Amino acid sequence: MKKNFFLLHLFILLATACSTYRVEGVSSVPSLDGQRLYLKVVDEDSVIDLDSCEIVHGTFCMKGEIDSVMLASLYLGGEMLMPFVLEKGKIKITIENKGLEAGGTYLNNQLYDFIRQKNDLEQRLADISHKQMQLIMNGVSADEAERRTTQDTDTLVAEMNRLVADFVIVNSDNVLGLQIFTIYCQSFPRPVMTPTIREIIEEASTSFMETPFVKDYLQKAGK
Repeated sequence: MKKNFFLLHLFILLATACSTYRVEGVSSVPSLDGQRLYLKVVDEDSVIDLDSCEIVHGTFCMKGEIDSVMLASLYLGGEMLMPFVLEKGKIKITIENKGLEAGGTYLNNQLYDFIRQKNDLEQRLADISHKQMQLIMNGVSADEAERRTTQDTDTLVAEMNRLVADFVIVNSDNVLGLQIFTIYCQSFPRPVMTPTIREIIEEASTSFMETPFVKDYLQKAGK
């Protein structure tokens, strides 16, 4: 009986044990040396300072325990630098003039691979917009300039929607799926049902479909 009680007590301890995270970062931006970074998370409607540290000789480190995987942000003073996932393991952050990136753990690798692909598509869309302006400056009418670039624009928009749908579906059982879905839905002026959203809700996990945001959005969109 005592043995069974001990095993039960051990199981409860293991089930409720915290996960250890470690954030290790490097910065190649000289002006940031000596600056203090803040690790913040959102708890319901409040933003909480979870940890902080100084950048010393281009490196910084924060570590602690969390009881669940959560989205976090790295701040410099009152300015949000970048989002990342606070999860068990060693999270590696790189700060450079050309950009910021987090990796080293599964969900952060997933997130920043998505961000890289999304940024590439957005840059290609910007290039098409620039091409339109060049055509107009060369004497082509606005309607004709749009006609010449419509197919390329539609192709890239379709790729972007495909990227979002695939990412949300694959990550619908973790914090990333809901976060990217929320950002995508908020890009519309009001709740609507797009083919991308319809595909996501048909293939997403049960836990995803039960979240308050998804249920509220679908209700407002008239699903």
